[in-house]
Amino acid sequence: MGAGSSRFVDIASSFCVSRGKYHLPDIDLKLASESSRKTTLVSLEHLNVNVPEWNSENDCFWFKAMGLVPDSRAQGVCHNVQSAGGSLQGLVWANAGLQQIHMPIGEPPPMDSQKPPGVVGLAYSDIMGLRATLRGAGVNFSVVPLKDHMSNLPGVGPVALQCTSPTGVKIYAHGIRAESWLTPRGWLDCEAARKQKLGLPSEEASQCMGMPYIRLQCPAGSSSGLARFYRHVFATESEFRKGSEGEECWVPIGAGQWLVYQEVAGEVPYDGYHIAIYVNCFVTAYRAAKALGLVWNNPRFPNLTYDSEEDAVRHHEFRILKLVDPQSSEVLCEVEHEIRALSHGGFCAKAWLEQESEDSKI
Repeated sequence: MGAGSSRFVDIASSFCVSRGKYHLPDIDLKLASESSRKTTLVSLEHLNVNVPEWNSENDCFWFKAMGLVPDSRAQGVCHNVQSAGGSLQGLVWANAGLQQIHMPIGEPPPMDSQKPPGVVGLAYSDIMGLRATLRGAGVNFSVVPLKDHMSNLPGVGPVALQCTSPTGVKIYAHGIRAESWLTPRGWLDCEAARKQKLGLPSEEASQCMGMPYIRLQCPAGSSSGLARFYRHVFATESEFRKGSEGEECWVPIGAGQWLVYQEVAGEVPYDGYHIAIYVNCFVTAYRAAKALGLVWNNPRFPNLTYDSEEDAVRHHEFRILKLVDPQSSEVLCEVEHEIRALSHGGFCAKAWLEQESEDSKI
């Protein structure tokens, strides 16, 4: 980082250990710390949900109606998994600004179709245009009750409408003031972002500007333990808020994203969907998760195992399935986390890492 840049979070200096031989990059989250966020989580990059097949209904919903755009890198990833003996039959990546929805195809039941128990927030600079494309594609949408407007998101308006994908993924669409992408440092004008060499591969621009949050249901009484989990493994300080259903744990990511856990009565289903998060202090997070016995190898990716620190660094990622209260070791819920180092090839802001590396030489 540059000599004049601030620490990315106040608590990171005590959390991040020496990376020694690994030399993994971190990014300056100055804006996040200035807004009182204390987090080493950099970017909530994608939601992964299986679909039984890629048909015209899915294609129409995600690309024509919702305005996401396809990412050609998916085919290379699919080939690599298949070559390693994985069960993946196909893969579609849909870009939503600098975030994505990943949709693997053809997994065997009961994993063939997945939907998170909650809602995915997407942002649009032209809500009227979104309404028009939804109508044109024959997709039903409706207003959201006032009590659930999610109106306390900086830079993002209240929920303008809600709709559901053909496989049951629930979406809240929010308006933003201008055409801006949601970056790890907050909203940034699309043209300025391109000049800074940010972006994801696609043949056309996404109508969707970003994914400010994913809100997941969790068992009643688990929010405090979840906050302790993110503090222990990622040195991230969550917020507690009263939501439409009760207590919520808001986990800050970068300068403008949230992973929200909403307490609900009764059991919360888990069908194998996963989320991907880029992090600072990757090695330290791996060690903390490993010490709790949480590092997990997903059998659907036989080419990716994380049994050792060296394995995780080589793959630039590791995975967690069970979220536990580090105070009691109680399993709170299951949500697969794909935890990525900023050295991972998919990180959208590599140009920032290169710039900070150059600044540090001055």
